[in-house]
Amino acid sequence: MAGSRATGDPLALASGVPFKALTPIDGIAMLARVLQTLRSTTSIARIVVCGLSEADAGDLTGTHGDDGPTVEFASGDRTPGASAARAIATLGLEPPILITTADHPLLTPKTLQAFCERAITADVTFGLVPAGIVRAAFPGIRRTAYKFRDGGFCGCNLYALLTPTGCEAPAFWASVEAHRKRPWRLIGMLGYGTMVRFFLGRLALADLTGLVFSHTGLRVRPVLLSDPAAGFDVDTAEQRNVAEAFLHERAAAERTAGVGREIAPSTR
Repeated sequence: MAGSRATGDPLALASGVPFKALTPIDGIAMLARVLQTLRSTTSIARIVVCGLSEADAGDLTGTHGDDGPTVEFASGDRTPGASAARAIATLGLEPPILITTADHPLLTPKTLQAFCERAITADVTFGLVPAGIVRAAFPGIRRTAYKFRDGGFCGCNLYALLTPTGCEAPAFWASVEAHRKRPWRLIGMLGYGTMVRFFLGRLALADLTGLVFSHTGLRVRPVLLSDPAAGFDVDTAEQRNVAEAFLHERAAAERTAGVGREIAPSTR
């Protein structure tokens, strides 16, 4: 999902690019980073960029000269859910379908593969990561958290549509997207009693699957991930700067680990 606001995105304006998806993170467009992650993940067989044209994306998509699936493009719609529903219908996409977003530049092939491998036995699965580890990794950066009896969780912008019924979920999601940043309103759509339990801290994450099924007929299941970066997307200039710092720290840690592996045999 690579669509932008019709009136101009603040992050795109702050970054000097025409579309949010092209915002550079440490010199590389967010879209290019996400596409490279997708192309490096063994579970991914086809890639469709929705909401951005090939002409607008330019040469940032990695469609030439690299291993992995080529990149296709599809027109977007007024909201992410409506855009996904339109792409599925227009291209005749069949499950399993992964949906992620272009503003997810810290996503790694390892985390994405872990999500894909665990996305089973449901119509729809969605990625979550404990809010505590996201706050610890990105202190001072506010993230939307869903608070349940068994803890708080941040969304990961990772969704898997696993059945024909699941492929109908984006159309339903389009009708509730106005509330996606207000967890209490989303919970409230499952009934007054559910919202009361949520506010009283008595609603467990596991309760959600039965409640959604009873109201929508969808079998949904969360996939819990342990990578804090999976719960971090980039919507603001501040978050862009934090993402760049995180990438530098992660690269330094990987270099240190590599040196450790290289010198280990000679120290025995």
